[in-house]
Amino acid sequence: MVGRVRLLVRVWTLAFRIQILLHRRPLPVVVAELDASAVGVSQTPVALLSRAVSRGLRVGPWGPRCLLRSLVLYRMLREQGDSAELIIGLKGRALTSDAHAWVESAGRDVGPWPGGAGYEELARYPRQPGAAPELAR
Repeated sequence: MVGRVRLLVRVWTLAFRIQILLHRRPLPVVVAELDASAVGVSQTPVALLSRAVSRGLRVGPWGPRCLLRSLVLYRMLREQGDSAELIIGLKGRALTSDAHAWVESAGRDVGPWPGGAGYEELARYPRQPGAAPELAR
């Protein structure tokens, strides 16, 4: 039980920190900051981290968007040394600009739901060397 509470507090703390960063800096800078000090703290299974983030941030009336949930999961995976990439995409043949964010680890979609199913990738962080530049806003 103590482990679950610690994990929940970690999720909330990261979410609060990331929310502040998103208000102050552009997304690529935020992702770089979240990636910069990855150190390898523990080895919590990826599926458990994904569930903890989804459930932990769904508590009460506050239900953050996929970007915040994805950034928290991305950071937690990077902290423990896992490979993780943040992907932003649009529904195939999107008629609106409603985007979705999800995380992939070792080439596998790890959440948040619905993940990348039905979405076309627009941006991937961290950017791969030699990758095409992102679309301008």
